[in-house]
Amino acid sequence: MTNQPASGDEGTPDGYQPPSYIPPRGSQPVPPGVPYGQPPQYVQPPAYGQQPGPYGTAYGQPSYYGTPYGAPPEPKGLSIASLCCGIAVFLGLGIFILPQIAAVVLGHLALLREPAGRGLAIAGLVLGYLGLALTAIVLTFALAAIFAAANAGYGY
Repeated sequence: MTNQPASGDEGTPDGYQPPSYIPPRGSQPVPPGVPYGQPPQYVQPPAYGQQPGPYGTAYGQPSYYGTPYGAPPEPKGLSIASLCCGIAVFLGLGIFILPQIAAVVLGHLALLREPAGRGLAIAGLVLGYLGLALTAIVLTFALAAIFAAANAGYGY
């Protein structure tokens, strides 16, 4: 009966001391080899031009290789302008030749300068070239109708 725990002591072995420091939830785990209760030592980041270790960089610092999540999006201004001009061709502004030319020029510039807006630039190019083709066809038929009307006699 001497090995029985006293009341209120159930399950606590002799000589056990509770930990003096309990890390808060969500904190970084202590790496192996660091004595308990001491902060981990500062780790020098890799020198410029060297790849980080196999587990990323120390303490979750942003990596300089690749695009981090917080990076601003790449500009797509030329691509959007090309697409807007291509749409404007079919909204009635195509009777002037300017939106077609603007859509084609801006689309080609966007393909050269903005790799992130490639899809928008291609859509602007397609709409611009379709607008140019339709304008050429409409002008050809209009000129043919004018010449046919001018050469036709009244037949009285």
